[in-house]
This record gives sequence, C-alpha cells and structure tokens, in this order.
Amino acid sequence: MRKLILIVFSFFVSLPVLGQPVRNALTGSIVLEENHPASEVHLSDFRYIRGEDLNSGMIRSARTNPGLAFLYSGIIPGSGQAINGKWGRAAIYFLVDAASAVYYFNRNSTARDNEASYERYANENWSSIAYAQWLVEYSRANNIPNGYQDLETHLIGKSPNFGNTTTEWMILDINIVREVESQTTYYYSNGNIKSNFSHELQDYGSQQYYELMSKYYQFQPGWQDFYDIWTNDPGHDFRYTWNAGMITPNFIEGRDRAEEFNNNYRQAGNILKLILVNHVVSAFDAFFTVKLKNSRIETQANLLRPDSFSVIFHF
Repeated sequence: MRKLILIVFSFFVSLPVLGQPVRNALTGSIVLEENHPASEVHLSDFRYIRGEDLNSGMIRSARTNPGLAFLYSGIIPGSGQAINGKWGRAAIYFLVDAASAVYYFNRNSTARDNEASYERYANENWSSIAYAQWLVEYSRANNIPNGYQDLETHLIGKSPNFGNTTTEWMILDINIVREVESQTTYYYSNGNIKSNFSHELQDYGSQQYYELMSKYYQFQPGWQDFYDIWTNDPGHDFRYTWNAGMITPNFIEGRDRAEEFNNNYRQAGNILKLILVNHVVSAFDAFFTVKLKNSRIETQANLLRPDSFSVIFHF
C-alpha cells in the first residue's frame, strides 16, 4: 500500500514537468532548456505566453492564413511575401508597383496638360460661326435642299471671333446648324455625291466637340486658315476631295496635339492595367507561399532530455 501511494505521489509531482512540452506546443510558449536543473523550475516557467507578446496578431495570422496573406499582398504588393520572409519577391512586387504608380501619375498629368493646351489652341483657331457660314455657302453653291436659308438668316450680323470663341456660343443656335447638317450631302470635286454628313456639331466644351473638329474633314472649314482661304477667294469651288489633300496647317496641328494627349492617356491606361496585374499576381503568390508552407507537417516531441522523436513531411 505504501508503495502504491509513493508511485501516485511521484506521478503528480512530475506531471507538470512532463506536460510542459505539450503545453508549449499548444500555446507557443518557450520550452525549457535541456540542461535546466529540475531544482530551478519555477512556476513562471509554466505561465501562458500570449501570441501578441511574440508577434502582432494579424501579422502572425498572415504567416499561417493564406487568405490574409492574399489580402495583404492584394492591397500592398509584396506585403504578404515580406511577412513570410520572402524579401526578394516582396521587393520586386513593391518596386514594380511603386515605379508603375509614379509613371502612371506622370503620364496622366502630362495628358491633362496636353489636353488643356489643345483645347486652348482649338478655342483660338476654330470657330462655330465660321463653320456655320461656310455651311450656308457650301449648300448654296451645290443647290442642296437642306433649309440652309434659315441658318443664313440666323447668321445675319454675326462674325467669327477667333481667339474668343466662347462668346460665339452665346449667340449661335446650335439646333439650326444641326438641322442643316442632317440634310447636307458630301459633294466631291470630281462631281460624285456621297451620303449625308456623318456628324453634327457638338455642344461647346464637350469632349466630342474638341475631338470632331480635328478628326473629321467635315469640320475642316471651321479652322481659321481654311476660313481665310474661302472667304478671300471669290471663285472658291465648294466641292472637295474630302481626304487629307484638303486639310490645312491648323487642322494638322490640332490633329497632332489631340493625338499627343490621347497617346499619353493610353499609356497611363496601360500602366494602370500593369498595376492591377501586379496586385493580382502578388496576392496569389502570397496565397500559395503560405499554402505550401502549411503543407509541411511537423510533429515533434521533446521531453526535456535529448531524447526526441520527429516526423517531418514536405511536399
């Protein structure tokens, strides 16, 4: 009986010490050193150590949770890789994102500046009233039954104001111009007749307003140098080639300026796509990095002594 009591007492005395490795494995606490004398074991050695004491909770979770790693790298490329110690890949993703962002803002800013410059140029050199006056004379010369007489009456006392075309829109009825345009036909210099005009004058200041004037030959007559040509030529032939052969320097410069800012906008758009792809690739890379790390199974038993048993499985 005494022997049984001695065995039970010895078991309960040694239980906390033997159970410590298991407790450490579950809580993440620091294990006792192998040569730690039993006499030096203190109650504090068995205290629970919170995860926050070792690492930030969210960061620690991102090392084991593929979803969080995916989220972090999706927001800031490379962050999920950095948390998991993949510094090389983290640097690449972050630098690509930073460089792309700088280039995007540069191209977008340049495009806005170029666009504003083009609009100023257009306002100084393209006139809606000059275009409307030409439309009347063109219709008259080619005997086009499009009701141009109403537009002619509307234009009495009105003159182009190159350099300040904003004032023209205070006195021009664009609906009368559009009514004539919708019934006006392309007459070619060789006598051929094509379909009606394909476009109508757009509202002042709109994106289409600035785009059409330097894109379609129909609006060539609104440019100042073309206006000077036909108004100073009593025998002007109001039949045209309707191709690049009829355009003037004002039209060409307007076209080139428009192409410049559109190219910058396209480049900015392409860089924006690259930024998006970088975020997505970085997010999936972080996801699979954690996923593969979690696929390693490690089981370790360490009982205060060098005697240990380990099973490690990698794939």
